[in-house]
Amino acid sequence: MKREVCIEQISDGKLYTANDMVKADCGDCKGCSACCRGMGSSIVLDPLDIYRLTEGIGAGFEELLLDKIELNVVDGIILPNLKMSGGEEACSFLNEEGRCSIHPIRPGICRLFPLGRYYENHGFRYFL
Repeated sequence: MKREVCIEQISDGKLYTANDMVKADCGDCKGCSACCRGMGSSIVLDPLDIYRLTEGIGAGFEELLLDKIELNVVDGIILPNLKMSGGEEACSFLNEEGRCSIHPIRPGICRLFPLGRYYENHGFRYFL
């Protein structure tokens, strides 16, 4: 998903390649769940994500569409994404304690966090 933002607004401005060694973690996650809130429709799911979710939860795609995922048009293509709900736009898979209820089968983009991708010249680099 393309966003028109300045890289310095969302990171330290540094870009990294797959060959760079960078300490990238969430500070030994304390469960604030800030990374799971206010994401809008940006957590796009790929076919492997959908497969993991349907198999791991034991629910079909149509059942997940009821309250866990939604479909949006991005660049003319219909794509599934995690549904955000409530006033804080929280991920629909957060439990009452604000923890991920699907952590072992979470989507690939969640697995990469806190890395983001910066696309340029038919490739990409990472940012924190």
